[in-house]
Amino acid sequence: MKLAGFLSILLAVLLVALLAIPAFAQSSAAHGARIAQVQTAYLEAIPPDVAAGLEIADRFREAIEAGRSSGAIPAMFTPAPVNKGPRAEFETWVEQRSRDYAESVVTGISGIERDGGKATIHRFVRDNFRHVELTYTIILEIIPGAETFRVAFSDSTAPYPVPQILRDGETIALDLAVDAKTGRRLVDYIRTGTRLLKPRQAVARDVYADDAELTITEPRLRINGAEQPATDLPATVSTAVLSVDVPGQGRFALSFKPRAEEGFERAGEVTGNSLVFAHAGNIFRIDCGDRIATGSGIYNIYARKEPVENPLRFMIGSGR
Repeated sequence: MKLAGFLSILLAVLLVALLAIPAFAQSSAAHGARIAQVQTAYLEAIPPDVAAGLEIADRFREAIEAGRSSGAIPAMFTPAPVNKGPRAEFETWVEQRSRDYAESVVTGISGIERDGGKATIHRFVRDNFRHVELTYTIILEIIPGAETFRVAFSDSTAPYPVPQILRDGETIALDLAVDAKTGRRLVDYIRTGTRLLKPRQAVARDVYADDAELTITEPRLRINGAEQPATDLPATVSTAVLSVDVPGQGRFALSFKPRAEEGFERAGEVTGNSLVFAHAGNIFRIDCGDRIATGSGIYNIYARKEPVENPLRFMIGSGR
């Protein structure tokens, strides 16, 4: 079948799927809104018509997933994933739902240079209402045989992390701007991988329960993507304030609650078995053997740097 015919059929099926999905299933997440669609940059050059077909396939899968979640489409109907090769996907979200952001913000990729297995991707996010243009450059390189990517940033109008190593499917959150009046945050979520990459479904929110605890089971720490040696850690720690010793970086107190009066600041998020927080351009990932929060959502993590000497090994415990 020719590509044009394939695209026509795919568009028709996509339209039917979208019409079958209730309006609430197509709406933005309760605590934030995604700006436009997922945008993809490939590590290797591919013809524009093929790229267009792959993008349509992505929208098709998103529509099907939304339909399955709402019950409009049978669970047994699952389109086969498309192997698209190594790439980076970009999603821009605004924290808190806001129609004016959805109408005013334009995002895109202004250019890509590919050389020797690397892709240099130039990204922009422009807010036409507030007359702000945010730009940055990301260098993407796959590490052969390791199913990992090396990612570095430059030329950014917003603070960016030090070079990172990401496993297939992992995400970096890049804070672009914060509205001083409303507290709304504009964030780019950058996802790398070779397999099927699932779009983000929501932004993080605060835990509602006053007695919410972090439950850390069989933790493993990575600093900027590099896994740290295992140490003699407690099997499980459940506490409202978690103390984390990060080798060469310091001790941090982590909490689900903002605790602004105690010097805590928003630093990351918890989803499922994973806790990610950042400090001074470094990103720390703690992967656990079980769920960290009692709920199934994505939750904010607040952190405070403690006034102690840099520890030599990874340790966790109850803080205060």
